[in-house]
Amino acid sequence: MTDDGGIHVPKRGASVGNSGGAATHSGIDFQQRIAALIMSHMLCDASELDLLGFGDVQVDELRFETADDIDDLVLVGPAGRLFIQAKNTISLSADPTSDFGSVLAQFVGQYVGDNRPGDVYVLATSIEASANVRKVLRKLTEAARLNGAGSKTSPLTNGEKDVLQKTEAVISSHYQAVAGTPIPPADIHRILARMRICSLDIREGGALESAALLMLGSKAVVPPRLLWGALIAFSVSLARDRLTLSAAGLRERMGRYVSKPSNVDGTYDEVASELFTKDLLSGLSYGREVVLVRDPFEGCDFLITDVRRFDDTGARRVKFSEGHVELAQGERWELVGRWATYAGLERYMDRHLDEYQETRLVVAPSNFADDPNGDLAALAHGAQCASLASGIEDPFSCRHCGDSISEDGAPMVEVDEEGVPADVGLVHESCRTSTDRVLGGIDAAIFRDNGLLRNFDYKGWLTAVQGGQWLFGGLLKSSLKLAPIAWKSEYDDFSQGTWCVELAVEDGTARYGTDRGRVSRFSARDAAHTAEVMNGGISQAREAGDPLCYAIDGSAYGPYSHLLSQGHDPVPCTEAKAVRYTRAIGDAYSDCKRYYAPLAYLVDAETGDPIVVEGVISLLQNPLELDAYLQNWARAGIELPDFTMSAILTDEQFDRFVRLMMTRGIRIVINPKLTLHGELVSGYWVENFEQLMRSASQGAGAGCS
Repeated sequence: MTDDGGIHVPKRGASVGNSGGAATHSGIDFQQRIAALIMSHMLCDASELDLLGFGDVQVDELRFETADDIDDLVLVGPAGRLFIQAKNTISLSADPTSDFGSVLAQFVGQYVGDNRPGDVYVLATSIEASANVRKVLRKLTEAARLNGAGSKTSPLTNGEKDVLQKTEAVISSHYQAVAGTPIPPADIHRILARMRICSLDIREGGALESAALLMLGSKAVVPPRLLWGALIAFSVSLARDRLTLSAAGLRERMGRYVSKPSNVDGTYDEVASELFTKDLLSGLSYGREVVLVRDPFEGCDFLITDVRRFDDTGARRVKFSEGHVELAQGERWELVGRWATYAGLERYMDRHLDEYQETRLVVAPSNFADDPNGDLAALAHGAQCASLASGIEDPFSCRHCGDSISEDGAPMVEVDEEGVPADVGLVHESCRTSTDRVLGGIDAAIFRDNGLLRNFDYKGWLTAVQGGQWLFGGLLKSSLKLAPIAWKSEYDDFSQGTWCVELAVEDGTARYGTDRGRVSRFSARDAAHTAEVMNGGISQAREAGDPLCYAIDGSAYGPYSHLLSQGHDPVPCTEAKAVRYTRAIGDAYSDCKRYYAPLAYLVDAETGDPIVVEGVISLLQNPLELDAYLQNWARAGIELPDFTMSAILTDEQFDRFVRLMMTRGIRIVINPKLTLHGELVSGYWVENFEQLMRSASQGAGAGCS
């Protein structure tokens, strides 16, 4: 940041994604990244985002390093206060003076000193924290909220009992120190019920940072990564001075770097779901027709002119159909284009200047005694268009082809043609017809900065990436950069059985059988059978000297040697058994909403089909990195046709996509990077799980997704 509050552009080679070089992975940086995420939320009015993983959050005020007992960050909104204690990494401990003990001390102090209904105590940590905190304690606090009688009435494993006993003992110790009396059991339960354990992947390149960049990019008038870095730097200064930031204050300080709605010649700077407001639509130009026509008369190649749109009775003075404009006196001209204002036509001419430089172009503007836009018929028509626009579910869906729009300058048009239903909305420039009446266009930094992402569904991607791509988070943590992904063609998530499979782990904790990051639910019989099969695999693997293990952070499961080779710290499984499924188990041990999705792929602009190169379709985890992949592929000699970009937004879509491509004999590779000779040097190719199992001679107990 500069002294005047401006954004300082880092020198070449510097990172704008963190606030302090060596402090990138420190707890301080983690806290400031959380603050920057919250400020992104506030700045973009993105109330629909599941900000911290447990529901929508509306933030009116953000406080830094407060005098409250829980003092890292405090969010204040209509629903109450949300106190955040940020710990990049933390482990369970029975020692009241440990990091874990200090967090509970702050929770207890807040509860005793300033107990208000609706308060929430958040331990925000990362995927580096211990499973006892991220998983077990999360389950226990979820159970406390769901069970009014307390989590002790739910069946607990020995490991869970140990976590609960240690947590309750530390809470009791701190309560005694603060209140001077023993803590009532009901208060222990209330404190646990107020606690939230949130695991946030906000590291550089993590899912939440990517989501923040997309969110900022949809609004920013500067590069989104630059604004993200500025928000991190801003949070550092706010924390240093222990300041409070209101939504209005943030807008005053940083609002100039994000766009605001504009109504100049019908253009837009706002790229948001509320693009079409009635006030904005009804205020545009509806009384004048500005046209560019071809060969209107001898000696003239093109004519630019304008006419009043409505007569005194409110009837249209000109008609448009089949690429022509028909005047009241019966003349019929071939139409090149049609605009609401001369400013819109000028923008078109600027882009196509070469096409008209050597032509005979006549400009014949009309001189009206008054403003045609003030005609009663024009005002009424504007209200009608605003009403049409208010019914649009997705403003960034092309009104002609239905695909997503992500191109800078994409026109907003009024469809007003003989025999064609009236409509208003955005269209691709390539879809615009000569009879479409252009009202304005999108002006968005994210579309300019990522011009290769044509027709890309930014809004859908931003929604899907929250709680998505869980598989790739685990892969990024491992050292595995080139590997197959086993995809289950027979994946079944329809079961709502009331049983699941619990796996005891050598460190005393428990895991639960998951598929695609979600706890698998069975009938009692199927759960018992699954546990029996898993126990057989556990015994065989142990006898073979390569026990089945979980990574210590729970992100992977498989043979000890396999996990070790991927850079994980494996902990052997000891036993599987069938247990009752509870909502607390599901909430705490289901890691994601989407295991694979979202993923992006290239589409042939001419055919509309996914682009296949030498029998392979490439999927990308981060579409904003498309340019780097294109450069790599070009060096390997790959030539691509003109393309647009599409997205797979759900795991169900991913299943259909993979199944279809495999039936066609097409391979799928995710994040492929190639050598100059076209050999795959990094990336993940998709294999059919069932076929792998049929051809495998060993590894019967290993888990795959």
